[in-house]
Amino acid sequence: MKKIHKNAAEKQAAYLQRKREKEEIAAEAADVDAQYKALNLCGFAETACDAPAQTCLEEIQVHRSWLRALEQSDIKEGETLRALARRTWNALLSSEGLGVVTDGGGKWIEGKWVRGFDVWYPCFQPSKQHFQIPFDSTQFPGGPLGEGFRGAAKPEWFDKYWQPPSDCTGDEPIRTEDLPPLPPVKFKRAA
Repeated sequence: MKKIHKNAAEKQAAYLQRKREKEEIAAEAADVDAQYKALNLCGFAETACDAPAQTCLEEIQVHRSWLRALEQSDIKEGETLRALARRTWNALLSSEGLGVVTDGGGKWIEGKWVRGFDVWYPCFQPSKQHFQIPFDSTQFPGGPLGEGFRGAAKPEWFDKYWQPPSDCTGDEPIRTEDLPPLPPVKFKRAA
């Protein structure tokens, strides 16, 4: 009879340990989400944390800000939102110095490294008009906060997943004379 109680007690202890571990993981995830929201960190084509651009103009402004932060040219004559978004995505993937990863998910197969196509990049801070660099490792010891996508470095990924806002097709030429100025940059790159 004592053995049955011991097994039940062990099972109960193991259950409580698993429950504590799950609660810790959930609390950590909630803390990270709270950090994203507090810093208003944005992913691709977002105007604010977890807020995708709702209009053509909003998305154009987001891509213009990202291109400026990536030291790329502003809208080109006759460029469409689709072309602007694709150019922004490609500039992000080929950027240097931001910590962008474009070969995540690679693995060793039969002694050879097979490249992965997963992408990770630091999120954009609209308040600074730049990506989350230089990184403050004392405030965020876990590393920069970013966004990742499986397979996003594959050439066909952008065309498969990008969608224009509901008020346009994404194929209309952008009228640059109608665009408001970008917010001022509040970020100074280290010399």
